[in-house]
Amino acid sequence: MLIVGTTDAARAKIVNLVPNTTAPSGRVLVAVFQGQQNTGGYSVQITAIERSGDQLVVRAMFGVPGPGAMVTQVLTSPAHIVSIAAGDATGVREAILVDSTGVEHMRINTT
Repeated sequence: MLIVGTTDAARAKIVNLVPNTTAPSGRVLVAVFQGQQNTGGYSVQITAIERSGDQLVVRAMFGVPGPGAMVTQVLTSPAHIVSIAAGDATGVREAILVDSTGVEHMRINTT
């Protein structure tokens, strides 16, 4: 899941999913969630955010445990949250989540 905190509803959703999260003054939160996983060993990391017209392209790496890996047997929900300058998000209408191979995972309307 991808959330860009340009609206009150989007900011509230990020805080609901990751309590005690706050955006520094003049900043907008960008959050990527890998979803609920049945074991440890999963990860997500935002590697770049690029602006192209009225779009934000959020690039992320998604880690999964290798075959036969020893992992904890616990539900996990990997997430990575970063902030960008509010001015960099001004006028953005759409955000696209792309993985390290260039595959698009999600496209959202940010208005």
